[in-house]
Amino acid sequence: MTALAVIGTGGLARAVCYALAVTGPPARITVIGRDPARTAELCHVGMVRAALAGSGVTFHPMTGPLTEALAAAAPAGVLLAASSQSPWESLSSPSAWTSLLRRGGFGLTLPFQAEAAIRAGTALASAAPGSWFVNACFPDAVNPVLAAYGVPALCGIGNVGLLAASLQTALGLADQRELQVLAHHAHLHAPPSAGDEARVWHRGRALAGVGTLLAAQRAASRTELNHVTGLAAARVLGCLLTGGDLDTSLPGPLGLPGGYPVRLAAGRLSLRLPPGLDRAEAVAFNQRSAVQDGVVVEGARVTFGPAAREELTRVAPDLADGFPVADLDPAVHAFTRLRDRLRDLPAYP
Repeated sequence: MTALAVIGTGGLARAVCYALAVTGPPARITVIGRDPARTAELCHVGMVRAALAGSGVTFHPMTGPLTEALAAAAPAGVLLAASSQSPWESLSSPSAWTSLLRRGGFGLTLPFQAEAAIRAGTALASAAPGSWFVNACFPDAVNPVLAAYGVPALCGIGNVGLLAASLQTALGLADQRELQVLAHHAHLHAPPSAGDEARVWHRGRALAGVGTLLAAQRAASRTELNHVTGLAAARVLGCLLTGGDLDTSLPGPLGLPGGYPVRLAAGRLSLRLPPGLDRAEAVAFNQRSAVQDGVVVEGARVTFGPAAREELTRVAPDLADGFPVADLDPAVHAFTRLRDRLRDLPAYP
């Protein structure tokens, strides 16, 4: 039976596992978590769902050192869906830190997201070389960091994948074979101007009115949208586990910034760009869009966008100019100190 390891027990990990339980191919899924009770709970619910669906999927909880857990799981591939910075913190624990993220952009969390991904990717390379790695932690910006570190990530999930699913629905399409979406994590929200909107093609023709097509998704709560992201991710993972074919759009493919239309076939991923759009132009669009998210990763350097720089200049001016990718560890320590300090202060407008 094909084996998959899922690292994490939060909302996204659960959405993916619960979707795999009822729609995935027969597979042995090892869930690796820090909290034994939460890990066991996720696996129990997954097993019950799989039993009711008759899918042949099994779930197995595991805690302990990551490298040892991955070696024991011996997976064909790994999904990372855990980091030290929750995207839901502003809902549960608003503070000056969450206000900083709201004003400066989610890109300010990059050090925390990248730290988790590098740790997982490095552990996987040691424990199960040859396994594929899918990173769900801010892949639009983190996967280029992984590439700079020599940690290969096949792709991410969510973000442009969620946008593509919503566009498929809005257009009444049976699948995404004739749909191509070029979009960044930043496009989960409406951009500042129509010229900055996600780019969409159907049957090779660029579509207008993309904002209208995405209005229902952008009005929905992010926690509810996790159910869509989980199902879309389960289809991607199922395709990778079986070596099947799938045309969709995914973030961070092959270490690129932002999200792109792609084709999965026999465990391999390739870009599926529309006629007249080359790779360099697609990357340039996503790098421009990254500024809206507050962070741009280009080559060996992390640079913050204007709004993020302005906010950092006010609270931590030594961080405002960004940092070399090679200095990620010092950046994590510096941002941890900043986060700890701001979490003790009240949220602000």
